[in-house]
Amino acid sequence: MRVRLGGFTLVEILVVVALLAAIIVLSVLNAPALLAKARDASRKSDIDEIGKFIEEYYADSGCYPVSLPTCGNPFSLGDKVYISSLPCDPSTGKSYVYVPEISSCPSWFQIYGNLEYTEDTIIDKLGCRNGCGPQCQFNYGTSSTNQKLNPFCQTTATPVPVTTPIPSAGSTNLQYVCAPGGGCTVFANPQISGCPDIYLNDPTCQGGNRCSDPKNRCHDSRGMTN
Repeated sequence: MRVRLGGFTLVEILVVVALLAAIIVLSVLNAPALLAKARDASRKSDIDEIGKFIEEYYADSGCYPVSLPTCGNPFSLGDKVYISSLPCDPSTGKSYVYVPEISSCPSWFQIYGNLEYTEDTIIDKLGCRNGCGPQCQFNYGTSSTNQKLNPFCQTTATPVPVTTPIPSAGSTNLQYVCAPGGGCTVFANPQISGCPDIYLNDPTCQGGNRCSDPKNRCHDSRGMTN
């Protein structure tokens, strides 16, 4: 005998209750990931938006900003306000990390943040699976078109042009690079300065001509000493 309650059998009601319970359980289990993705969407939007305002600043001034105001403050140039309140990270409430060229008139910039949902494929598309930026601590960001996101975190070995014999085992290998000013100089840690090429034990950097081209120079001098 089937028991009917309001036109439904008891079995039908139990099936509906079970389905609802399963949906609730799945929702609770997936809630953290869904919330992380929502915060990540905000981070992506924030960073990309800030990047657009920085490009506007460059178009107006001919330089990228040396620094950005802390989040929550306006970003402006003279009387022109690009945004009345720079966004903060939705979890930490802190500013996104801005990295410009070390110069009174920076010619490039990067801005970084961290996504919580680390399975996001954008991390791999940006080349930030092993980290991007200073100390390799970020997995998302944007940059000016003339700069890569991860000059400080190469995931593969940098090709090393060599014009002189590499010393035998046990000798010291000096890393010569094209310094920001154009000279061929020894750097202790060229990676953190975004040096495009390293010349082992070659004090001429392939004859010195390469350093005359700014594209072959390090971005800054942070890697000169340990």
